[in-house]
Amino acid sequence: KTEDKATSAALNAALANGVNLIDTAEAYGFGNSERLTGWAARSGGWGQPDVKFATKFAPLPWRQDAESVVEACRMSAARLGIERIDLYQIHFPDIIQPLKAFGIERRKEEEYWDGLARCFELGLAANVGVSNYGPALVSRAHAALARRGVPLVSNQINLSLMYRKDVRATLARCAELDMRVLGYFPLANGLLAGRYDESNLPGFPKSLTMRKYVEGGVTSRGVTYPAGGAMPLIRALRAVAAARGKTPAQVAINWVVAQGAIPIPGARNVQMATENAGAMGWTLTAEEIATLEAASDAVGFEFSSGGFTLE
Repeated sequence: KTEDKATSAALNAALANGVNLIDTAEAYGFGNSERLTGWAARSGGWGQPDVKFATKFAPLPWRQDAESVVEACRMSAARLGIERIDLYQIHFPDIIQPLKAFGIERRKEEEYWDGLARCFELGLAANVGVSNYGPALVSRAHAALARRGVPLVSNQINLSLMYRKDVRATLARCAELDMRVLGYFPLANGLLAGRYDESNLPGFPKSLTMRKYVEGGVTSRGVTYPAGGAMPLIRALRAVAAARGKTPAQVAINWVVAQGAIPIPGARNVQMATENAGAMGWTLTAEEIATLEAASDAVGFEFSSGGFTLE
């Protein structure tokens, strides 16, 4: 869809409640998410400079050089209906290697970083960032861009109470480099919103991937999910939320803020967008954070990494 009233209403509600950053990507709906965001902005009468637009390009095998990144940036800006993207990011490391099974691999990280630099230098992007980068790769990218006088401002990673152990080194390195972290999946695909339990599972097809997290009692791809799944954490979220007069989703998102990161939760409708925004304007106490993290540890497994290993 390039026009959708429900999406427009959700974005309008988010902005009305203080949200000022919209993150999307060319890969979402093969560019349709960018088109829909641009349409919603025009129809809603909002946009730059009050609202910042962030998007991402995918490092696909047919993108061979820096100029291909510049072209991707121009196309994303056109779909969004803006001249300059506020934050332009690479979506993930150059891990799509079609000939890797035959022992042939050519990663083009440097070419893509050069492309981000060109977008910045040409004024197509006000800021540039990376996504799904670990400590080593983010250090290399930061140094490569610094040599051209281009600041690397952000790293977007999977971050939630259900995916925190594997990101500690990345969070620390980004802090050392004065880079902001954007946390996607802050609700672990809805798991931490507190709506699911053994008697209320997600509908199909979401249940195919989420049931093991809610119910547990299975081993999948070498990971054992104990009986009860993530319920120890969900119960802790509900308890903190009840004491605070918040919702479990708001508590989970606020935990991401407490890590010094910018959460980017999704919202399908006005209710979700309004609820997400309620995570702003207050802070969990150190005791509450410790309680939540202890409950997270008690779960014994983490949410999917989305297929990305932080290098």
